[in-house]
Amino acid sequence: MWRKAKDLGLTIALLCSLLLCSCSGEDYSSIDFSKEMQETEWSWIPYDSDALRISGRGDYEKGDFVVLMWSGSSVTVGFVGASLEAVVWSKKIAYLDVFVDGEEDPSFMIKLYFPEDNPTTVPVVSGLPYGPHTVTLYKRSESSFGDWFFYGMRVLGMAKKELLPPPPEHKIEFVGNSITCGSDALVPALGVDFDLVYQDAYYGYAGQTAKKLNAEAHIICSSGHGIYINNDGTKDLLLPEVYGLTGTHSSMVVEWDHSQWHPDVVVINLGTNDFASGQNDSAQFVNATVDFVRQIRSFHPDAKIVLLDGPMLVRDYLAQCRQDLDVAKDVLEGMGEKDLYRFSFEPKGDSPFGFYFHPTKDEAAVDAERMSAWMRSEFGWN
Repeated sequence: MWRKAKDLGLTIALLCSLLLCSCSGEDYSSIDFSKEMQETEWSWIPYDSDALRISGRGDYEKGDFVVLMWSGSSVTVGFVGASLEAVVWSKKIAYLDVFVDGEEDPSFMIKLYFPEDNPTTVPVVSGLPYGPHTVTLYKRSESSFGDWFFYGMRVLGMAKKELLPPPPEHKIEFVGNSITCGSDALVPALGVDFDLVYQDAYYGYAGQTAKKLNAEAHIICSSGHGIYINNDGTKDLLLPEVYGLTGTHSSMVVEWDHSQWHPDVVVINLGTNDFASGQNDSAQFVNATVDFVRQIRSFHPDAKIVLLDGPMLVRDYLAQCRQDLDVAKDVLEGMGEKDLYRFSFEPKGDSPFGFYFHPTKDEAAVDAERMSAWMRSEFGWN
């Protein structure tokens, strides 16, 4: 849990608070926070409050809550106060990262798992210096393991939409498998078995690329699944099938209205599971890729679309995947498709670190550095 802030004295706490406020455009210099702290009460922030910023595909039609399923879905709140609680529910396991006051790395993790059909109040932060703060809850685990029902928050103080950080400059949609989900990004040592607690989309290449580019990311990913065939040889819940939904593996899944959010760039990192299945057919893989790109284009006519390969395929599989993606791009351009791009990660080789050779946090950081530099150059982004 959140470790209580050290008592640095009221003067330092006030100075820190005022520095934070100066970026929001609201003047808090005349507020006596010591008096406010004595008089403050808990206040309720509903899930649809304008003091919250929700990122990711959400289903708002089931009740007095929003259902967030995909990796990287997040809720950010701005408030003046000292403590914060969230009212949530998840019948399966979902893990959330918690970021306080714009920190680079999360302060801690929250595990959501409540088999009873009731929303539960979960402590988020407490003991902060009374004043302005921002807190982000970020869904680090993928949709197939558990959903996140978000009802709202209780704050010991008052929500302030003016404290929300500026919206990101860019929008990127990442579509992929376990690599995009950040599986094993936090695996601690060689030979450790898979555990969902080691998965964190924030530390996968997608999350780290979005951070480097100051981009809002929608991360549509499902471990073990492909574009034409899955890792286990099945063809259920392929990425083109679930792409138009709010999540996977749940009775709560509904169709997503793509008009609500148009990305500047769509990055498709698929092929690893198709080729790893041992049953891949190049002609069907190319056809599935062509169909999927055209499906995405129908929703996002102005987006740039990047076909990405790597970094887990090696030797013959890697060469064939790259060749098939090049063919798919040529076919699409022959049909008149524009704004198509290819990018390749360097393969990890035969390193045994991680489950099935998934990139670790540090390895994903290298991939993210390369991809973000390429996107800046290719698209003219800062």
